Amino acid sequence: MSCLGGRARSWAYGRRLTDPTCFSTYEVFKEELRQAFEPPQNEFRSRAEFLDLQQGKHDVHAYAQRARYLVSNIVTNPIDEATKVVTFMKGLKDGPVKTYLFREYPSTLESAITLGMQEEFSLRQAKLHVNVPRPMPRPTVKPTGGPVPMDLSSATAAGSQQRRGPTNVRCFRCGNNGHYARECTAPVQAAKGRRDDTGYRHGQ
Repeated sequence: MSCLGGRARSWAYGRRLTDPTCFSTYEVFKEELRQAFEPPQNEFRSRAEFLDLQQGKHDVHAYAQRARYLVSNIVTNPIDEATKVVTFMKGLKDGPVKTYLFREYPSTLESAITLGMQEEFSLRQAKLHVNVPRPMPRPTVKPTGGPVPMDLSSATAAGSQQRRGPTNVRCFRCGNNGHYARECTAPVQAAKGRRDDTGYRHGQ
């Protein structure tokens, strides 16, 4: 007792003052001293912490790892599986993962952990997909008085028709229909002969 200090020394001498025969043997003294001042057993602390475990700001993976560690420390009187599952699900923060687990209600702690992490991963993937920026449509630029593209097919057709000329027009140079005299390509002599012949026929 003389080697003790602080609260342990005060406790031991206080016990002796109230009951001089309280420590009948050295073994009895050590056991009572251990029960009074030894830190709580790790198993007891782990059990208490697990039953009050909360996810808080951690993700499901970190929360699950903490739950596994605490459960592994409880060896003497293990917690039954149903209590493990309920405690784990109850400690999850409110949200889609917790709602999903209570809908599925897994039978073991490992099943609950696996389902919870899978659901959290799926939610993260969906969120990333939604946040991907979509390409903006290219704005349509209206013409501001500049050159306007032409329909070449219409222009070609019109040009061909113009070159062919109207079919009801008569050439006064060669006497044929379908073109004007200014467009006539007949030789001059042939055109003159035809013109004279035409005049002769008209004279008859």
